[in-house]
Amino acid sequence: MVPIEQGAKIAVEKCMHVEPGDRVLIVADEDSKDIGIALRKASLEITPHVRFFNIDLPAYGGRPLKHMPEGLQEAILEATVTFFVAGAKEGELATIREPFLKLVKQKARHAHMVGVSNNIMEDGMCVDYDVVSKITENVYRMVKDAKEIRVTSPAGTDFVARMDSSMKWIPCSGVVTKIGEWDNLPSGEVFTAPLTLEGKLVVDGTVGDWLGEKYNELVDFLETPLIIDVEIENGGSYVKYCECGNKELLEDFTKYINSEKCASRVGELGIGTNIFLKKIVGNILQDEKLPTIHVAFGDPYQEKTGASWGCHHHIDLLMLKCSIIVDGVEIMKDGEYLKMITG
Repeated sequence: MVPIEQGAKIAVEKCMHVEPGDRVLIVADEDSKDIGIALRKASLEITPHVRFFNIDLPAYGGRPLKHMPEGLQEAILEATVTFFVAGAKEGELATIREPFLKLVKQKARHAHMVGVSNNIMEDGMCVDYDVVSKITENVYRMVKDAKEIRVTSPAGTDFVARMDSSMKWIPCSGVVTKIGEWDNLPSGEVFTAPLTLEGKLVVDGTVGDWLGEKYNELVDFLETPLIIDVEIENGGSYVKYCECGNKELLEDFTKYINSEKCASRVGELGIGTNIFLKKIVGNILQDEKLPTIHVAFGDPYQEKTGASWGCHHHIDLLMLKCSIIVDGVEIMKDGEYLKMITG
């Protein structure tokens, strides 16, 4: 079995637990068509009820899509397991991906694989998800009742996040078994919407959403990191200043966070738990699962975390080799978990 098929088999059997009675829907585009076909093949070995939907077909008007393609909504509502493996395009978070998630939560289990690549299928998907689940649970136990988390990095990241007891931490182990649940694959993280976050982010890893597809292979973030100062204002945490040696990236990022009322507000604090990942690949779908920290501006996934606000934008930003102190207890040093987590 070639690696991409092995990754697809793990996604179908181990992560999504596809069974003979399931009705599977796979949504792909031209760039991810081989992955979609591999998922289709793995699913057909279990159930005959498999549909494949290519959103790049000319009949749907071209990308980025302005609305849900005809027939896709019906296909989603008929499915019990869904995979979204298309790439991220500007504006599609609001027009396609958010509506997709709202529909699948009615009666399906969903794998969100936005921007997945063949390399990711051969890397982050081909890991032992029993171990990922164990590490995820150990980190979750450490942070679920935390009041304060301090994060630093050799590049200069230095911030303090404070938690609201009403907000939920969400463990993402990559194993989805219940109707209405979804996870990003490959998986391995624990995240929440912090009450406040204050300090400096030095983004020297990977950026998300459509900016990632545009810049992750173009910009050396180690040489030209995106530097962001975050301050508390009106009960939330917002970008107050940002700089970057790549002026085009800085311009696009500034435009992004100013495109909506809460697009510049901290919506997520995430901790990667996939200890099998050793380096960034330039794709946030996998890189945010690396043992380190990512912060997102915009949508706080309020239906999961319990946040009281929402946003149609969400951009993840990765900081490398972070150290994490949870209520005075260090759990990670320079991107390596301590034995209390791995033991």
